[in-house]
Amino acid sequence: MILLLDVGNTRIKWSCREAGEWCGQGAVAVHQPESLEAVIAEFRPAWAGVCCVAGPAVRARIETLLAGLPSLWLAASGTGHGIVNRYQPPESLGADRYAGLVACWRRGQAPCVVASAGTALTVDALAGDGEFLGGMILPGLGLMRQALGQGTAGVAVSAGAWQDFPRSTGDAVETGLLTALAGAVEAMRQRLVRESGREAAVVLAGGDADRLAGHLACPVSIDRNLVLEGLLWLARDQGVAGA
Repeated sequence: MILLLDVGNTRIKWSCREAGEWCGQGAVAVHQPESLEAVIAEFRPAWAGVCCVAGPAVRARIETLLAGLPSLWLAASGTGHGIVNRYQPPESLGADRYAGLVACWRRGQAPCVVASAGTALTVDALAGDGEFLGGMILPGLGLMRQALGQGTAGVAVSAGAWQDFPRSTGDAVETGLLTALAGAVEAMRQRLVRESGREAAVVLAGGDADRLAGHLACPVSIDRNLVLEGLLWLARDQGVAGA
């Protein structure tokens, strides 16, 4: 039995796998990592793969939970798992972004744009030969809305909905935010098409993936477990039993 953990800024997603089959999955709040004790007690994993972007304090608490359990903490590298990573320096690429690139490459989706719409929006370009060309980071939907509310006196950030021609402040904010995020994804996709000379799809992950997908005109697939799948490929590459 193996345990895979995707430790984000808001939630910790987990999955357990044995003999090539998923046995359980769920999520806990990132500020309550000790909630995973029940998962570990129930499934009794023999190995854990972890992708953590939540910071050193959360990492230390998870390390305590996994004490004595053979574990791999994912970190990006210049080459490996089919990916050529052009980030500078390569190891500074976020582990979650790296895992998403590995998953998309190994399932044969390159060239593609890998976008994760969570607390932040990351938009990464993966070439058809497995080369990570580079990517963007910008505030996610919630952070953009928060910034408007805190940084402006005349914009009351109230509930709104997408409109082609917004006629209320709430609708104007919602439409503006989604247009900005979708525009970033589409801009990267167009750059990748020019670079590769091929069409490129978009793979979306993250909590706001559904909201963003409807505002993209290109082919889009949504994968809520992209990081966990990337961890699974790493486990397979290491020959971990159960993967």
